[in-house]
Amino acid sequence: MQSHFSQLPKTLNKLLKGRYRWFWLTLATFLIVISLWQAPKVNHGAAKIGEIHGVWMTNTGVILNYYTTRLDEVVANIAKHNLNTIYPAVWNRGYTLHPSSVAPSRGSLFFGERHHRPFLTLTDPLKGIVQQAHRQELRIIPWFEYGLMIPKNHAIAKQHPDWLSQTQQGKIHLPQGKFDQSENMAWLNPAHPEVQKFITNLIVDVVKRYAIDGIQLDDHFAIPVEFGYDNYTVQLYRQEHNGSPPPKNIKNPEWMAWRAKKLTQLMAKISQAVKVEKPQLIISLSPNSLDFAYKNYLQDWGRWVKSGLLDEVVVQIYRNDIQTIQNELNNQQLLNIRSRVPTAIGLYTGPFLSPKPIQNIKQEIAVVKNTKYQGVSFFSWETTLWIFKGGSQRQFEAGLREFLT
Repeated sequence: MQSHFSQLPKTLNKLLKGRYRWFWLTLATFLIVISLWQAPKVNHGAAKIGEIHGVWMTNTGVILNYYTTRLDEVVANIAKHNLNTIYPAVWNRGYTLHPSSVAPSRGSLFFGERHHRPFLTLTDPLKGIVQQAHRQELRIIPWFEYGLMIPKNHAIAKQHPDWLSQTQQGKIHLPQGKFDQSENMAWLNPAHPEVQKFITNLIVDVVKRYAIDGIQLDDHFAIPVEFGYDNYTVQLYRQEHNGSPPPKNIKNPEWMAWRAKKLTQLMAKISQAVKVEKPQLIISLSPNSLDFAYKNYLQDWGRWVKSGLLDEVVVQIYRNDIQTIQNELNNQQLLNIRSRVPTAIGLYTGPFLSPKPIQNIKQEIAVVKNTKYQGVSFFSWETTLWIFKGGSQRQFEAGLREFLT
């Protein structure tokens, strides 16, 4: 029996020969033109070379841009606003947002395969955004947003419970409020060799397969200070401390330093593995302030800078009060970091339903420029340039072009 598909050429031939052939020919031509048309290249004008003018694109933004007829316009619009770097999410809640050759083997899967793909979608959105970013002469630095966090009921957690860290009470999650959806989120143990292998391979897979300009980790690439009491970590601590168990005080200085060192060692492995593949790639980090990151999440990123593990830092200073932002920018520790590695400031453009007005954003950019940091990045694309922005398209474009030059 012939399949329906085998009849397609005959059906098309009949249509083209029939009374509506000019209609079908016109429609086919229109679809071909639409599929091949791309937004024009943007003249970057007087945008300052060397500064970071970035924007993060969350999983929501990435999924929206599965649409092939939208991606080129989005990237062109980013370029029009004098931005020069896109940080698109590629690792979110235990799922990759690209077809990974590593994550599926550990019980994860390409996010797009969880849903029915709509008409005219990209099978590899990361490949598409890399192509469009370079066409517009922008840097593209994939963002491994969720770092060591995965849902506690995720397949990875179920298949490898020994990979998860625990609190003294044996919990694999924290109470609501410590992090987004923290009651549903577990943390991979950075000291565990299999976790180190998985995370490193996850990142290197992207490095090998895509013509990217770097990779970025952030404040989720950490471990809350409450964790470290899982069997693996306890035994490892005993081995290195003549049989003594970890202190019960989660903020014991030596216990904090020991766990932070394990995270630093993982960061070093990732940095080395990336540089072996492509020495020119940028290793970027978007952390919280130094003290907060270390005291709460054992992320000793100041040491990472001193050890040469990072090529750029984009510090998250998500505040609404200008004076608070100014105070944090004048922190001596941060000023010291600025002298060692290119340091930009991450600014928060507000939640979906209440984005910041462009006037507020301009004030924050001005404070950053006056303290001579190496640029800014906006969290996130959805509330900076998409329909949720706090002002008209013309206001935003004029405002950002005025300040990002």
